[in-house]
Amino acid sequence: MSVRTLTLTVGLLVGLLVSFTLPVAAELEPSSISFRIGMRYNTQFDKDTMDQRTGWLQYRGQISYALGLLSSPAGDFTLRGIAGTGRSYTSSWNSFVSTVGQTVPDQVFNMRQIYLQDNFEGWTGQIGVIPPNGDNIPTLGYDVDGWVRGGRVTAPLGEGRLQLVTGAIDHLSDPNAFQTWNEWNYFGAILEQPLPWWELRGGLSYEYLADQNYVGAEIARQWTLDEGMTLTGALEALHNFTTPTWAWAAAARLRTSPVTVGVAYTYINPNFGLRGELSDDFFTLGHRLSINFGGEALVKDWRWFVNTDVAEQLVRFRIGFNYTFGASEPGYLAIFD
Repeated sequence: MSVRTLTLTVGLLVGLLVSFTLPVAAELEPSSISFRIGMRYNTQFDKDTMDQRTGWLQYRGQISYALGLLSSPAGDFTLRGIAGTGRSYTSSWNSFVSTVGQTVPDQVFNMRQIYLQDNFEGWTGQIGVIPPNGDNIPTLGYDVDGWVRGGRVTAPLGEGRLQLVTGAIDHLSDPNAFQTWNEWNYFGAILEQPLPWWELRGGLSYEYLADQNYVGAEIARQWTLDEGMTLTGALEALHNFTTPTWAWAAAARLRTSPVTVGVAYTYINPNFGLRGELSDDFFTLGHRLSINFGGEALVKDWRWFVNTDVAEQLVRFRIGFNYTFGASEPGYLAIFD
């Protein structure tokens, strides 16, 4: 991690802690800081022979923050971001021990996202190194650990919302927010609305990324099966008009109080372009079946997980835990009525 990154990270944390001590009104949005620490074993096997290809002990350290800057008639402004481990756009984990004799890479910690957000009467604006997705993250959405160097506007529209985002998706193997932006290469428009049938939610999207044009559609529904038990199902499709090729996904997630079970089947054509390789939790192109288990451990704020992915040529297993803790306090550094 560079000195500049470390200095700014420490400065943000100090500023956030100082803001917690300011007198504030109870109705204000909170400033917050949260820490996530994880450990896992990540291994891959050849599907046909089950010969082990890779085996890594990995750790994750991540700091998420939101600092209330200004509450004014023009909206509520916060500085937000994520600092953490990970060497690429699609990974927030550092590998530190190989069980099959692989060379251990450098251990990195960077500011992955940092941006200014304004909330104003149902509208949300973001500018800086922003999250690649809005609030809804579909199976074929961008990886949650990624970024867009640019801006996003989310506006209420009917009973749903319209999201416009543009900028550069760049430096895919160097997740450092403090570097020169590459040329513009991305635009996205996403419309989300509840549908009039069977309590479905629908979405339509258009994206331009790296000289490729994509159109997508999604339908999803959530069922409440019992108190503390929900089932969510979704179908998604993306079409690359430039190639032309398809990607699609079918996913279901059952949430109960002790355990969450997720199953997803995805297909990304090998000629689909960069968009497919940046999808959430990307493994390989082609067909893939994912079965994920996770739940609360016996200790508060600890969660375990066991994830299995079966692709056309590889099988991947990941098992580990996450521990999350943090603090929040309502308030802004400045208030103008």
